[in-house]
Amino acid sequence: MDTFQMIQKILSANLNVPADSVRTDSKASDFAAWDSLHHLVLILEIEREFGLKFAMDEIAELNSVETIMKAVAQKAAK
Repeated sequence: MDTFQMIQKILSANLNVPADSVRTDSKASDFAAWDSLHHLVLILEIEREFGLKFAMDEIAELNSVETIMKAVAQKAAK
């Protein structure tokens, strides 16, 4: 499973939406359930799944699949 598929699975499960509705160009505003509480849960799940930690200032910026994928790639490369 690649990075996108893992993120897609996490968002789908936590936002209770079909996996195919989560695309690489999806953003928080595309999903009614992606509110501030779900945002924190999503980031915690992503951190756990990938073995990463995001700083508080980074977390606020992770508001789209694209930014999440980029941040995961950057953290994983370190």
